[in-house]
Amino acid sequence: MSHLDAAPPNTHAGGNDDALETKGANPMVAPYHSGDVTDERIDMTAYENSVPRWKRIYQNSFTQMVLLSIQAFCGPAMADAIAGLGGGGLATPQTSNIAVAINYAMLALVCLCGGPIVNKLGTKWALVIGAMSFPIRGSSYYVNSKFGVQWYLILGGFFTGIGSGAWYVAESGSIMSLAPSGSRGKYLAFWIVARNLGQLVGGAINLSKNHKKGAVGGVSPDTYVAFLIIECMALPFAFLISPLDRVVRSDGTRILMSEKLSTKQEFKRIRFTMTSKLIVLSALWAIWSFFYSGTWSTYLGTYFSVRARALSSLISPFFCIVGCFGLGFILDMKNMSQRRRAQIGLFTVVILNLGVYIWSIVMQVRFNEHKPGKIDWDDSLYAKSFLPYFFVQTTGPLSQSYMYWLLSSFATDAQSNVRNGAAFRCLEAVGQAISYGMNTQIKTSPLIGFCVTFGLMGAALYPMLVLVNQTPDRIPADVIAEEQEAAEGKGVGRTVVDADTKGA
Repeated sequence: MSHLDAAPPNTHAGGNDDALETKGANPMVAPYHSGDVTDERIDMTAYENSVPRWKRIYQNSFTQMVLLSIQAFCGPAMADAIAGLGGGGLATPQTSNIAVAINYAMLALVCLCGGPIVNKLGTKWALVIGAMSFPIRGSSYYVNSKFGVQWYLILGGFFTGIGSGAWYVAESGSIMSLAPSGSRGKYLAFWIVARNLGQLVGGAINLSKNHKKGAVGGVSPDTYVAFLIIECMALPFAFLISPLDRVVRSDGTRILMSEKLSTKQEFKRIRFTMTSKLIVLSALWAIWSFFYSGTWSTYLGTYFSVRARALSSLISPFFCIVGCFGLGFILDMKNMSQRRRAQIGLFTVVILNLGVYIWSIVMQVRFNEHKPGKIDWDDSLYAKSFLPYFFVQTTGPLSQSYMYWLLSSFATDAQSNVRNGAAFRCLEAVGQAISYGMNTQIKTSPLIGFCVTFGLMGAALYPMLVLVNQTPDRIPADVIAEEQEAAEGKGVGRTVVDADTKGA
């Protein structure tokens, strides 16, 4: 960790602990003091005797992850389901690609400044703002499909990008902070699965409304009404989110919080975070990780019938659920060091994506030679032309889940997780904006998009190898806490040992 300036100052990983403290002190907490540092741990017996059961359940880290996942189900998952229709389900993908490109451009801008914004607002209110913007997407697609009003679709992309940016930054910081050290892979898998369950529901809606053979053009406008209703449901769950300083993890630990900084200081941290080795080395990976979405949306809209596109949005998430829990199992294995798990996880993700990209490029070359027309699900060509799309809906999310796990291996408090998550999400959004913008100009063949995506993965691999090979064998916060306790010669409360790294 000493080789990476990954975490900002005032965090354990940053090496300046003078301001580090745990907010929201609780009489049931047994604090450990080392100089000006307070590392608080819950006395679980006293906590259970003094705090009502409903409140313990509400403040539990898994409950908070469930509330976040429900919002992901209602918001980003519905957006993914619309994207899964190919070109947003519209008759031609170009207008949708323009709107989505604008959406991600604004999302990238908000994410760039998102760390300071979310750390000042708090995760709860950033999530509320984001949840309020979700219904704009469904309503804009409905208005465009029903009345042909394209300006609202594009304007909606602008405002949804702003709201979603705030939501994504708060979400990324939360999902990297909530999980107990030995369960980060499983927590991230649960979050990804919730998003894919949302796509399953969205896919069922798509298919129920657009299952008739021979339909041409865009999907039924009623499809978007169902999405709009689900998107509206995210807001009440955003209000239920607990501030991170009140959350108690399932293993009895609390989330470390640095002292609050001024707005000027927070914005100064943007430069520090964006130029840290952690973000610089992962930048190309971040740009690549979602780059595939624009090209695959165009591919689906160009070559598949309405009902085949509807079916794709239903069945595409199935394998992702299995894959994400499989990766989570690898990343949480207790008989290997954290670095070794990071290396195995990286090669797993890369090899799976490599196979999908080779397959997709081969299929697209064949399509360029022999135009297939609109492929329906009962055509002989359907299986081999659809399966690359089916698998990329698993390998793509795996790359994102893996990266959030890796980021959380370096940062040690909620604020630095927010900053690092915001920086990574900003770069992801830049990649998505470029991808969809590029595909607005691709009228006949997504081959260029496939090749660019493949090339980006190759370019991202070496910096990621450098980063992964410098992954600490244990989470730095746990090591430092143990060293401080040993130096003081006392261990008040619970000593937290990283269950991830036993046997490292």
